[in-house]
Amino acid sequence: MADAGEDGHSHSTEASSIRRRFGANEFDRALDGWGRFSGDDGRRRAPGEWIRADGELVRSRFDRTELDLLTVDARHLTVARTAHEVSRTADTRHIVIVQLSGSSILTPADGHPPVRLGPGTISYGDPSVPYRWAFDGPFQLLMLRAPRAALALAPAVLRPMIGKPFSSDTGYARLAVRFASDVLSDERLLAGPTASRVAHDVVGLMTTMLAERLGTAESRDPSEPAFQRAATYIAENLVDPLPLRQIAEAVDMSPRYLQHLFQQRGMSVTGWIRERRLERARQALADPTWAAIDILQIALAHGFSDHSHFTRAFRAAYGETPSAWRGRAA
Repeated sequence: MADAGEDGHSHSTEASSIRRRFGANEFDRALDGWGRFSGDDGRRRAPGEWIRADGELVRSRFDRTELDLLTVDARHLTVARTAHEVSRTADTRHIVIVQLSGSSILTPADGHPPVRLGPGTISYGDPSVPYRWAFDGPFQLLMLRAPRAALALAPAVLRPMIGKPFSSDTGYARLAVRFASDVLSDERLLAGPTASRVAHDVVGLMTTMLAERLGTAESRDPSEPAFQRAATYIAENLVDPLPLRQIAEAVDMSPRYLQHLFQQRGMSVTGWIRERRLERARQALADPTWAAIDILQIALAHGFSDHSHFTRAFRAAYGETPSAWRGRAA
């Protein structure tokens, strides 16, 4: 029998595929750490009891990024995410919810007004805030959960979007939702050596969708274009040395202002660079197309100067060595 970790994911070879289906009686375990589920009488249900057997969860998981398609047929369902669940999923810094069908009301515990989600609406949320999420009747959701470095947008940058749902019918939202749904419904798209790249394509489209929406938000930070200019330059030159003065000159701003832009968003320039180099290197270590490349070459290809520096930074960020992660991912 496979052993399940704290996040509810099996670590067996059989269950290590990038895409997996869960039946209704597996929801509690599969979504462990994301809330407590209860029925219309308020009583917490045991696994398989709180929902009829025609519910389904299709999950795509690559690295620390999760993409879920959740289909439920229940008269009433409430999810309560407490501070305890928040602490168990601390690495997740972004959550994107698409209410494909049905309706729900998400009430955050931080004083923000309730968010009403109807068919076809998208919401960006803060997974560090406890909430109560109530559904009335059958529904279908698509959810993306990702660590901070998986998106080229800082959580602080996206904060104005919290609690402001938008339509999935236009622009990149339409493309992103359609592609993510196709990926989850078509097993062939998450099979073979291109599977990890497809999963990251989903994240990339979701990021573009959020950036597009952010650009039209009324409360847009006037410093955001400057920050995005700097972030884009960094992303395009991650493999090269990136001293602060070089970045500042390339994007036509002073080093002090450049530092201020990132500090405003809760990070340093060097911290932003290190996170993204590590995230890309981590993806490469798990990508079959990089399987013949040794770890030193992967480190050098992603902007690290030597093997020991890369190993120290990787262990500090992820709690294991690059070789250990590579073996586990394979």
